[in-house]
Amino acid sequence: MGLPRFILFAIIIAGGLWLWRRIKQRTQATAQPSPVHTMVCCAHCHVHLPENRAIQDNQQHWFCSSAHRSLGPQSRD
Repeated sequence: MGLPRFILFAIIIAGGLWLWRRIKQRTQATAQPSPVHTMVCCAHCHVHLPENRAIQDNQQHWFCSSAHRSLGPQSRD
């Protein structure tokens, strides 16, 4: 009786592993990667932020807010 039980448990464990891997592959295939945004540096406070959230002036400087845009670029200390 020992060998048939061992074979049955081995089949159950192998089936469980196969099912787990199949489910894991499906969830990885449907997961969408997050979009990659270019990071820019605020010319006033030097904080990095995504380009789509930054404000650009006509001199090719990037700013994190309109208040920093009105203050203008500042050199790093």
